[in-house]
Amino acid sequence: MTLRILVVSPDYYTYGAMVVGGVCERWGARVRLRRTPDPKALRTSDLVIFSLHSTHHLLRKDVIEAVRKAIDAGRRVIVGGPVSQVPELVLERLSGVIVAKGEAETVLPPLLDALREGGDPEEVEGIALKHDGDLVDTGWPPPADLEEPRPLKVPRGLDRQDIRGANVYIETHRGCAGACTFCQVPRFFGREVRWKPLDAILEEVRALMRAGARRFAISGGTVNMYGDDEEDFARLLAALSDLVGRQNLSAPDVRADLLNERVLEAIRDHTIGWIFLGVESGSDRMLRRMKKGITTDDVREAVWLARRVGVRVAASLIVGYPGEREEDVEATEELLAELAFDDAFINVAEPIPGTELGRLVTELPEEEIPVLRPGKRMETLAGDRALQLQLTAFTTLSRPVPLTDDVYREAVKGVREEERKVARITRFLREHAHLLRGTAH
Repeated sequence: MTLRILVVSPDYYTYGAMVVGGVCERWGARVRLRRTPDPKALRTSDLVIFSLHSTHHLLRKDVIEAVRKAIDAGRRVIVGGPVSQVPELVLERLSGVIVAKGEAETVLPPLLDALREGGDPEEVEGIALKHDGDLVDTGWPPPADLEEPRPLKVPRGLDRQDIRGANVYIETHRGCAGACTFCQVPRFFGREVRWKPLDAILEEVRALMRAGARRFAISGGTVNMYGDDEEDFARLLAALSDLVGRQNLSAPDVRADLLNERVLEAIRDHTIGWIFLGVESGSDRMLRRMKKGITTDDVREAVWLARRVGVRVAASLIVGYPGEREEDVEATEELLAELAFDDAFINVAEPIPGTELGRLVTELPEEEIPVLRPGKRMETLAGDRALQLQLTAFTTLSRPVPLTDDVYREAVKGVREEERKVARITRFLREHAHLLRGTAH
């Protein structure tokens, strides 16, 4: 009998969820991909896989309820995605599930074999579950071979999906050599960078285009870690641009210390011509604390070089990091004013389980964690600082944004949503600190 599998990807269809669905189809299952598990889909499925890309999913009532309904209906439930980095937290929130750790290509086929044949999933490498109340963890599965195109289960309607301006983020490589305390990529995929052959990437993009996707962004942490050198990266962008059109391609996330003229020329000539520079802070003290591996002078040089080449620069900044002081925020404001970015995105520092920051927020006293301290204008000190930086960014951009009442209200709304989400995640991790010991490596 053919196994019927429902893959659930909350919020939007991630590339990872499409890989999960494709792996299951290649294995021999009949697969449906949904953002929410509607009752009919649950009734007509033998197995449900939740692909969860955010810790916040573990706290959302709709996700918890969907998992409960699937289990109550007698379905086996697998949970995978980045949340599998610390399976103990998943099992704490979603009882009765099997956590599939790591990369779908290596962990799912043997797990599906075991479930179909009535075998013991505890014999499968790379899973975690509870057995008679005790944790069973079979370790971390091996990394996937990226030499061939990923088997993708591509849903309809991708043209209506909007993720930071793109219909879908594509994957060109896995892993990151960086050591940023707030980032999960090197811990989930490894610090050795593995990249896909260009033909495999193009084949995947064609499959996505056939499903209606038009606007593409490259994911992977730092986009220009692709290939042996910048010429490999330039060839990648040129080939993708020829396929989808440069107006439909972005290569956003870059590091200041990995930029050079050739990389920027490729971005200028073959994409929409923007980079999202991981600035994080205008304070060198905070950059060291985050183990970012760059200095503010590296940021200045990267912005200067990008402008000389003709690439527009958006800054991505983190505020509310544990141990942050007022003078660190002031230094960031000064850097914003000095460099007059073309755009700026302010993010409250979000602790991800399995990262150093995720461990840090469980060990420090509450008064050293800005998102747990009360604010004046906003609910938290981190919220106060995020709003302060957002308003500074608006007025110091290369094309300043007038601070109208509507702009101010939208800024307050965005910061409030962000501070509440991060505060909730932080409290959740502190409540379960005993499950996080030894998870940051």
